[in-house]
Amino acid sequence: MLRAVLLSSVVFTFFECTSGDAPPLNNTNGQQCMDPLTISGTFVQSTPPPVEDGSAITGCWPIGTWTFAATLTGTNTCSDTPMIAASYSFTGTEGTDEDGDPTESFAYSDPSALAIVKVTAAGNGDCEGELDLFSTDGLKEWNFTPWLNPDNSINGEGFYAEWGSNQWPGSDSDD
Repeated sequence: MLRAVLLSSVVFTFFECTSGDAPPLNNTNGQQCMDPLTISGTFVQSTPPPVEDGSAITGCWPIGTWTFAATLTGTNTCSDTPMIAASYSFTGTEGTDEDGDPTESFAYSDPSALAIVKVTAAGNGDCEGELDLFSTDGLKEWNFTPWLNPDNSINGEGFYAEWGSNQWPGSDSDD
C-alpha cells in the first residue's frame, strides 16, 4: 500500500511540473515585425596584430575598417519598407588603459547615429561583429552580425525590426 501511494505521488509530481501554460515560443517584447538581412563586404586592417615570441598573434584581430552591404532576404513583412543604406562601416582601434594594458574600441561611421558596436572572438577564433542601429524614436532597429573571414571578406546576417515601444538602450523609457 505504501508503494502505491509513493508511486502515485511521484507520478503526480512529474505531471504537475510539466503542466500549465508554456511560455510563448518567441517573446518579442512588442516586436511588430522582423525582416531578415544578409551581409557581405570587406575588412581593411589598419594595424597588424601584435607580435609575441617572434610570431604575430593569430585569431580575432578586428583593428581596422569593417565595410559591408545588407540585402533584404525574402519578403518585406513590415509596414515600412526597410531603409537600407548602400553600405555600413565601423572602425576598430587599439589603445591602452590607465595601466598600459591594450584596449580595443569600436565606432560607427556616423557619430550622431544611435548605434551600438562591438566585436568578439567567435568560438573558432574568427571575429564576429555586431552593429545595432536605431531610429531616433527607438521604434525601428537594424541589427547586423558581420563575420570576418580569414581572407578579410565579410559575410553574415541580420534583421530589420519594427517595435511597439522604444528599444534604444539609452532611452529613459522603462519599456
